[in-house]
Amino acid sequence: MPSEKKQILVVEDEVVIGADIQNQLEGLGYSVPVVAASGPEAIRAARQQPCDLVLMDIRLRGEMDGIETAEILKSELDIPVIYVTAYADWETVQRAKLTGPHGYIMKPLREAEVRSAVEIALHRHELETNLRINEAWLSNILRNIGEAVMVTDANGEVELLNPVAEDLTGWLAEDAHGRPACEVLPLLDEATGQQAAHPVLRLLARERGAEREGQSYLLAARDRAHMPVEVRCFENRAGNYLLGTIVVFRDLIARRAMEQRLRQADTMAAIGRLSRGLAHDFNNQLTVMLGYARVLCENLTGRSLKDAEGVRKAAEVAASMTRQLVSMSREEAAHPEPLDLNDLVREMQGMIAHTLGKGHELVLDLAPQLGRIRADRDQLKRVLVNLTFNACDAMPRGGVMKIETVEIVVPESDGTGTQPAGRYVQLRLSDSGDGMNEKTLAHIFEPFFTTKSRGTGTGLGLAVVHGIITQHRGCITVASEENQGTTFTILLPVLA
Repeated sequence: MPSEKKQILVVEDEVVIGADIQNQLEGLGYSVPVVAASGPEAIRAARQQPCDLVLMDIRLRGEMDGIETAEILKSELDIPVIYVTAYADWETVQRAKLTGPHGYIMKPLREAEVRSAVEIALHRHELETNLRINEAWLSNILRNIGEAVMVTDANGEVELLNPVAEDLTGWLAEDAHGRPACEVLPLLDEATGQQAAHPVLRLLARERGAEREGQSYLLAARDRAHMPVEVRCFENRAGNYLLGTIVVFRDLIARRAMEQRLRQADTMAAIGRLSRGLAHDFNNQLTVMLGYARVLCENLTGRSLKDAEGVRKAAEVAASMTRQLVSMSREEAAHPEPLDLNDLVREMQGMIAHTLGKGHELVLDLAPQLGRIRADRDQLKRVLVNLTFNACDAMPRGGVMKIETVEIVVPESDGTGTQPAGRYVQLRLSDSGDGMNEKTLAHIFEPFFTTKSRGTGTGLGLAVVHGIITQHRGCITVASEENQGTTFTILLPVLA
C-alpha cells in the first residue's frame, strides 16, 4: 500500500472500462477523483485538481486523441503519463514515444501490471523532478559564481561555459560547445608569450603535476588584448569513470592591482615609521638653521645676502618636506567632522582656478544630494591642492581640469576586493594633459617619485594624498594614457 494517497486521473472514453480501472486503482490504495471521457475534459480536470499521474487511453473519441492530450498535460502541468491501449499501429507508437511517456499498460488490465507500472512511473517522475531541481541549482551556481568555469568532456571538448567564462574568452556557450578547450581558452606562457602546454590536455594525458592550483598564463581571448589569468584544472569523475575536466580561471588584472595597492600601503606605513623617528630631531635642526639664516639675512648685503637667502629658502623647503613626513606618520592632529564634499569643492573652487592659472579651464560636475562623509576638512583641501598642482604640471600648455562627484554603491559581489561593500562618495579629478605610461603609473604614489618634467617639487605630494585618503578609510586609483590625460578616482565612505 502506498505511504501517501497519490491522485491519479483516468482518461478513458469507455465508461465500463474507465470504472474498472478506477476500482482497481482505488483497491491498490490510490485516489481516483475523476474519470475523464475526452481530452478536453481531462485537461480541465487536471487544471482544477492537481494529480500525480495520468492513465491515458491512446485512442479517444473526438478531435483530440490521448497523445495530443498527454503533450498538453506534460508541457503545461508536468504530469507524468502512462498510456493504456489494446493495440497500436507503428505510427501511433512512434508518436507516443515523442511525448516521453512513463509507461504502457496493455488491455485488459491486470492488477499486478497496474501496480508495477504506476509505482515505477511515480518513482521515475520523482527522480526526474529531483534531477531538474539539482540541475537548476547547479546552473544558478555556475551563472552567479564570481569565477569563470569551463567544463570539458573526456576528449577535451567544451561542454559548458558560465557567463563569466563567456565574458573572459569572448565565446558564447552555444558557440563554444564541442570545440577544443585550447581553442576556446587559448593560453600563452606569461614569460615568453609563446603557446603554453594546455592544462586540460596535460590533465587528460595524466601528466604529473597537471592538477594544481594557481598557474598563471596569458589568455589570448578573441578580439581583445592578452590578459593575465590564473587557471586551475581538475578531473571530473563519476567513481572510476573520467567524465572530463573542470577548469576554473579568473582575471588577474584586478587582483594584481589590489596587491599593488597593498604594497603601496605597506610602503607608506614603512615611511611613516621612519618619519616618526626622524621628524622631531630634523625639525629641531631646521629651526636652528632657519634662525641663523634669518639673522644672516638681516645683517648681510649684496652677494652675501643672496647666498644667505638661498640658504633660508632651502631650509624652508626642507621644513615643508618635514611637515609632509609628519602628516604621513599620522602625528599631525586630525579633526574629522561630517562634511558635504560638494561644499568643500565649491569652497576651494576659486583657489583651484587661481592655481591652474590662465590658459586652463576648471569644470565642475557635482551630483545633487550627495551623502555626507566624515573627514578632516584641511586634509581634504590638501588633497585637492596637491592634485591641482599635479594637473598643472601635466598641462604646461593649458587644458581642462574637471572635478566630478557622485554617490555610488559598492556591492557585495565586487570582484576587486578594494573596498568593503557599502555607499561611497566618489570624487574624480581628470585633466587633459600629457598623461603617463604604464611604467610611470606603477610608481605614481611612491614617496619622492615625481612626474614633473622640470624636475621641481619634493616628490611627496601624491604620496601624501594617498596617505590622507587611506587614513579616511577610502581608496584612490589613477588611470592614464600618454597624450590622453589622467584621472584620479577617490572613494570615501558615506556616513551611516
